[in-house]
Amino acid sequence: KKILFQGTEKAQVFVSSLDTPLTIWLDEAQVCYDYDGVEGKLVSGMSLAGGVVYLLPSEQVILDPLDKQELTIGQHAGNSFVLAGSSCHVLLKRSDQSWMLYRLAGSIYINNLLMEKGEMELALGDELAFEDTFFKFYADEVLVAGPVEASDELARKSASRYAFYEDYPDYHRSPRIIYRSSEDRVAINAPSNAPSKPSDSLLKLILPPLMMVGITLVIMIFQPRGLYVLATIAMSIVTLGMSIAGYIKGRKDYQKELRDREGLYHDYLADKAKELAGLTKSQKDGQLYHYPAIETLVDLADSYHHRIYEKTPLHFDFLYYRLGLGEVPVSYDLSYAQTERSGKRDPLELEGFQLYEQNKTISDMPIVANLSHGPVGYIGPRALVIEQLQLMVNQIALFHSYHDVQFITIMPEEEKEQWDWMRFLPHATLQDMNVRGFVYNQRTHDQVLNSLNQILKLRRAQKEDKSNRESTLFSPHYVVLVTDEKLILDHVIMEFFTEDPTDLGCSLVFVQDVLSSLSENIKTIINIKDRNTGQLVMEEGQLREIDFALDHFPVGYDKETLVRRLAPLNHLQNLKSSIPETVTFMEMYGAETFEDLGVVSRWEKHAPYKSLAVPLGLRGKEDIVYLNLHEKAHGPHGLVAGTTGSGKSEVIQSYILSLAINFHPHDVAFLLIDYKGGGMANLFKDLPHLLGTITNLDGAQSMRALVSINAELKRRQRLFATHDVNHINQYQKKYKLGEVSEPLPHLFLISDEFAELKTNQPDFMKELVSTARIGR
Repeated sequence: KKILFQGTEKAQVFVSSLDTPLTIWLDEAQVCYDYDGVEGKLVSGMSLAGGVVYLLPSEQVILDPLDKQELTIGQHAGNSFVLAGSSCHVLLKRSDQSWMLYRLAGSIYINNLLMEKGEMELALGDELAFEDTFFKFYADEVLVAGPVEASDELARKSASRYAFYEDYPDYHRSPRIIYRSSEDRVAINAPSNAPSKPSDSLLKLILPPLMMVGITLVIMIFQPRGLYVLATIAMSIVTLGMSIAGYIKGRKDYQKELRDREGLYHDYLADKAKELAGLTKSQKDGQLYHYPAIETLVDLADSYHHRIYEKTPLHFDFLYYRLGLGEVPVSYDLSYAQTERSGKRDPLELEGFQLYEQNKTISDMPIVANLSHGPVGYIGPRALVIEQLQLMVNQIALFHSYHDVQFITIMPEEEKEQWDWMRFLPHATLQDMNVRGFVYNQRTHDQVLNSLNQILKLRRAQKEDKSNRESTLFSPHYVVLVTDEKLILDHVIMEFFTEDPTDLGCSLVFVQDVLSSLSENIKTIINIKDRNTGQLVMEEGQLREIDFALDHFPVGYDKETLVRRLAPLNHLQNLKSSIPETVTFMEMYGAETFEDLGVVSRWEKHAPYKSLAVPLGLRGKEDIVYLNLHEKAHGPHGLVAGTTGSGKSEVIQSYILSLAINFHPHDVAFLLIDYKGGGMANLFKDLPHLLGTITNLDGAQSMRALVSINAELKRRQRLFATHDVNHINQYQKKYKLGEVSEPLPHLFLISDEFAELKTNQPDFMKELVSTARIGR
């Protein structure tokens, strides 16, 4: 493929200062050029076309600057990047998520433009060129190509997270990973019953034996009995000792049972706390994974992560999005088995109950709303509400394909600039209507809302069909953001907007200052209280009153960042939907200029007596559909059918052009019957293949044209008889071999608006059918 450099509109690469065309192409592994009639091989550093040409290697080295805050580029050792023999010297300082560039010496090209200032802040992916060396800077990566020596302090990476994936920009959904929170039943048991405290007092135990000893001593004084008294005293003392020992042991056993009970329960609570912490972390990680912050969304888009467009209309969280961070109940069924204690307070039981209370909810969790269960209303300061809507758009756009979800934004014209970033979003182009989904004045009001109203009417009719009442799922799903209700109050679409059109594949989001201004059909209400706090007041008609901390765009954030990453993606849903949305005629032929088509060579090599196959369109990437009206293939007659505006005339025009490009006027000729007033016929009036046209404006000339066609048929029959052939393929073969001198092309009678012709010219139609039957 040849690439033309010049200061003209025909050039693939526009160079304003280049008057003489410069053509460059790749011949095997060598880059060749043609300039001012001189051809040669390009060498890096050579002077050409008033400049110097440098060839960069296709292989790039990927480096991670790690935690370095400064990088230098220069010719001397000790720089982060050493360019031998270069006069350039550059300092780069890390600035948040970008780099500040300071040009100390030499010339630098940034994004192919000469840097004139001494310093500037680099944007994500900015390219720097120093003669034959190329750099591309990201916050955490530097891509280098050319003769450069990188410092050992920089880490090499095997692949770039910012590199285009294979088949870019075609994109296929990957299998989705879903983290489901536990719904198991988790119980915190109360401690076992406390051991019974010994009820006997020490006095009660020692008083009887002491009294016995005392009485014995009194008896011994008044009535001495010798050994009997001593034995009695000894027994009493032994009884006293055993009572004291039993008392002490009972106390020790009681204390041990208390310690054992407390230790076992503390171990149980520790194990339970660990289990609950794991369940809580799993739930929190899962929710943050499915509903990330805007910074994470940008990272996913930058790396073309497999999570892009991961949600489909069949997923449980279709059209769910994050409002902010707040406190939510745990997903698992947590209970506490409290035991009746007859009014007694047990400290251990209180500890178990505290563990239960501490784990009933999780803080700093995404608070989630959805657009799939009825109209949503936002109230609060307008600037904050608009920011929240734009955050919602970013979330839904990243996770939902433009095939499934499309946005319509209704706004006052003075706020149009606040939504300009969204024009790059593929979801903002309404494919069924072929318009962008922005309503801000009377023109866009009529253009967009009239089309949406017709679509909703059609869907309602399909929904009312009994056979479809349960199973109809409409796609794409339209999300209508109404930030200025005055623009729609006088439109018939209010018939749908005052109800709930969600089951027709249309979600509504209204913005008002106060709650009383919202209409009664609102099912979910979100109150933006101030810059830090919001509240999910009502959800799906039920009072919730859940407070949350608002998300915000980072300071200095460019809202085009994420949408520009999504803009070029061509989402291929499956084999069937891999058919391109649109393809130009030149793209179908892989050509950029008329010369690239090689018309003369096509005329010379194509033989109409063998095949009349020509490209008509694409059924997939590089999969061309051919139409061959040769009688041995698809022909000789054909009918193009379709609804109004479906592109029937476009197909005919493409087919005519394809035939003209591939076959010489001696091989193929056309007679156009145009019942649209001659609009199509006028497009081909200068085509050498065109024999004539018949339009609905010609009146009586139509029948005279038919007489001419019949005369042509009879002339052809005489030619066939003269040259001893009975088929045009045989005659054309003789002509190609030089055996006959008079050319005889295949004659194509092409009629646009066949139904009009049949209705308004029945006699002409009858004769035309007869002619076609004979002419084949």
